[in-house]
Amino acid sequence: MSDEEYFSKKYADYVSNSRLKNIDPSRGGSPEQYKNPPHFSTQSLAIGSVVHMQTLQKDEFEFYPKMGKPSAKLGLCLDYIIKYRKEGYTIYDSIIKASCASDYYYGRITPGIIKGIISKGLRYYLKAKDIDLSDGNIILSDSDHDVAEACINSLANNKEIMDKLHPTDIFESELPSFNEDAMFIDFCVMYKNNAIILHYKMKIDNWTIDVDNKHLVLNDLKTTRDNPDYFMHPKTGHFHHFRYDCQGALYMDVLKLYCMQKYGFNSDWTTEINFLVVKNNYPYNSKCCNMKNDLYKRGKQLYEELLKRVAYYEMFGYDELVEFV
Repeated sequence: MSDEEYFSKKYADYVSNSRLKNIDPSRGGSPEQYKNPPHFSTQSLAIGSVVHMQTLQKDEFEFYPKMGKPSAKLGLCLDYIIKYRKEGYTIYDSIIKASCASDYYYGRITPGIIKGIISKGLRYYLKAKDIDLSDGNIILSDSDHDVAEACINSLANNKEIMDKLHPTDIFESELPSFNEDAMFIDFCVMYKNNAIILHYKMKIDNWTIDVDNKHLVLNDLKTTRDNPDYFMHPKTGHFHHFRYDCQGALYMDVLKLYCMQKYGFNSDWTTEINFLVVKNNYPYNSKCCNMKNDLYKRGKQLYEELLKRVAYYEMFGYDELVEFV
């Protein structure tokens, strides 16, 4: 499933890992934030997206060369200008609409700013205007391109990480490995005389299965400013700060249910959860970080609590902040 469909209005009301974060009070979440989640610019996520594409789906996506694309909001503004021009808008209207969509001087556009957009972005515009990005491809700014390339190379040269993504059996035959699988599940939550169905969606970066040896592996790729050597640190590591144990446990539990139906997964099997981490600044080092069973149990407890929170507010409304015990 493409990202365009996965993030479309069709599944907009589905619960997801990122939405659960927005209702988690330990991470600053609230009912209001869950109902009206903050929006992050696609530009801020572009490097991570390209690293994922080129590591997990290299044959499906292009890694475009440097095209002189400006960084930050100006680069995003230019991408929107190209989009609106293709939709038939005039140059002026495209610039105004792109200013709004990218929040680049929105509401403060002057002839001088328009002149600056054209002078700074013309070279990139002429190179990129005929490229079709509707299939999810991304063109990075020159500076972001360097970062993404360094991350991609770091992961590709990390044997342990590559072995996790492309495992083999004792005869060196490749085991089944799946990338960017979208999965959907309905959770039924009951409270007193009330019951509600929560529709949940998730996209797994990578998972592998060894049916003969009954072993199931979940791999999640992370780009981070954190040093991978300290990623799992219990006090300062990003794993604990962002509660990735919640994501790991929930994704694994849903994957187990799928494999139970598809491959006969049961309690005799072993499982493994790995976070494949690459630092998105110098020295761009990477590491495979394994999530131990105690962290899985902690994550499971959290995701169950958060799903119950969502269910309660869906049943009784989001107006009142409720203390859960």
